[in-house]
Parts: sequence; C-alpha cells; structure tokens
Amino acid sequence: MRNPFKDIPTLKGEFHSNPIVHRYEGNPILTKNDVPYPASFVFNAGVNFFNGRFVIAPRVDFFDEKFSRPALNMGTGMGWSDDGIHWEMEPELMRVHYNGKLLPWVVDSRLTVLEGELYLTFCFENQHSERPGIAKWRGKGVDFDVVNLGIPQQRNMVLFPEKINGKYMRLERPSNQWGEPFHVWYAFSPDLKYWGEQELFLGCEDVPWANAKIGAGAPPIKTDKGWLLIFHAVDIDPDRKRETLASKEWCKRYTCGAALFDKEDPTKLVAITKKPLIVAEAPYETGYEGIWVEDTIFPVGAIINPKNAEELMVFYGAGDANTCLATMNLTELFQNMEPAKRLADRAVVPFRIGDWDGE
Repeated sequence: MRNPFKDIPTLKGEFHSNPIVHRYEGNPILTKNDVPYPASFVFNAGVNFFNGRFVIAPRVDFFDEKFSRPALNMGTGMGWSDDGIHWEMEPELMRVHYNGKLLPWVVDSRLTVLEGELYLTFCFENQHSERPGIAKWRGKGVDFDVVNLGIPQQRNMVLFPEKINGKYMRLERPSNQWGEPFHVWYAFSPDLKYWGEQELFLGCEDVPWANAKIGAGAPPIKTDKGWLLIFHAVDIDPDRKRETLASKEWCKRYTCGAALFDKEDPTKLVAITKKPLIVAEAPYETGYEGIWVEDTIFPVGAIINPKNAEELMVFYGAGDANTCLATMNLTELFQNMEPAKRLADRAVVPFRIGDWDGE
C-alpha cells in the first residue's frame, strides 16, 4: 500500500453549508451586549442541558480600543436558559480554583454532564503556553474546582458523558512540533485525574476538506447509531489572504463537520461527513466591521433538543466574535455521512515509508 498521507486529494475552493442546517433566525444568540461585564467578543460557548435547564459557558475576550495584543482580559462566562436561546448570565466570570489560587485566562470551554455532575473542560492560556484542564462545578454560583490540569501544548479537550468499559474517556488536540497538521487524540482514566493509553482518535488526513488541523468540538453524543462527534476542521489557502483584526495575512477557514464512532468501542471511526456541515456565510458570521477573524465557524456545544429527540442543536462561535445556534434533523445528518475508516489506525506511521502496509 502506498503512503496514504502523500498527495491526499483535498476539497478546495468555495464551500457552502449543508442544506440540512437551519440557522436560528434570531442569530446571534449571545454577543458582547448580552453580558454584564466588559467584553469585546463573546463566542465559542460550550452548552449543555443540566437539571432541567440549558447552561452556557462562553469565551469572553476584552481588548483596548486598538485591539492591542495581548488582550486586557480573557475568561469564561456562565449563564442559564429555559430554551437555549435567551440567556440569564451570571454577574461574574467563572472562577476556576487550582491549588488555592484562581486560574486566569480560562477559555474555549466545553460543558459535560457526567454522573450527575457538571464538568468544565477548558484551555488555560499562560506564560508557559496553553494547558488543557478539567474542573467540577461546586453546585452554585460560578465556582469550579480543577480535577486535572494537563501539560502544554494542548487544547480542544472534551469529556465523554459516560464511562467507556469502566473508564473515563476524553479527547484533546495537541500541537505538532513538526508544524501542521494537528489531529484529535483520546485518553482514558480511572478517576478523571490520572490519564493514559493515549492514541489517535481522528487524523486530519481523514477529513476530506481539512489540510491544516481538526479539533473536537462538542462533547460526543451517544445515539442509536453510535457516538456522534461535532468537530471543527481548518484548511489554509494563501489565495484567500486578507487582513483582519487578528492577522494581516489571515488565510485560514474554520468549518464544522460530523463523525460517527462505534457505540461499544468509540475509538473506531464508523462514518464521517465528506463535506462541511456549517460554513461561514451569514452576515453575522463573516464580512462585517469588528469581526476578529473571517471564515470561522467553531462548534463547542451540541445537544439533542430535550423537547425534540430528532433535532440536534449545535452552538458555535462565529468569527471569534459572537455565539450562534443551528439545528438539523438527526436522521438527515446520518444520511449525509458516509462509511469511513481511519487511514492510520494508530499514530505510528514512520517518516520514510516506501510501501506502507498500514499495520
């Protein structure tokens, strides 16, 4: 078998959202004007359904008038809703406690309901790079206690909502010292504190429209078909180069896709969408003054509608600026997925391959 990573055909050119995707007509559902503290952008909001209500954890960035970097402050908000659209935000940003101190700059959080408790997975940005973490809600207010804080350089951590064969399971996306692409990995734990058995979960090469990186989006959802993962994928095209607030040479495109994994053994890929589900196209997603980055859809929350078991609600950040909602029918989503298998079953492929047998 030839090297499966060499000259893999990748979708190029103009992308469009899948027709099965229905954007909420009132998007965006959360902006800087909807929070009770200083904010320039409110986006990448993890969402789940806990104790009969929707709960949200948006990233909050606050810059000076010139958008000088680093930001004046970064953190995570918290709010509650009866419908997943209209939010009552807590008056303060989350407080994440670690060894008697508060972690500043906790961002890009996901929310998982596990064994009746609410957990936060997050990226902690600091002087020694980005570290992934897991924290448990104290049950009131905005206080969380760190259960595990990983080593750099990792982000996009999500927890499975139940044990897999007696062990906790998480996904994460470490950086690659050889440069892009970046891939999604998994790990197991007996207690949420100590993690091991890490291996490749989904390779960038397995996503037909990605050439730079992929990352776990929302925590996986258990369905009759298997474990459903909503993820983000990134392609880079120098011909798209443009100036944004974030970069003078922005040429990345973040889109949303879906993958399905075996119900009994979620380390095995079963199916995947061959094209993006959501692409930045709406006016509040791209092309307006003040947006941080162009062409960016970043899903971090996905749940089955508590009032409609056939509807999937996907919460996503648009342009690293605001928070939006899209819905789709689960049956239609599965019909838009095609059987798939990872090109590399494990991350053990050598640099110089020749004829690689795939084992």
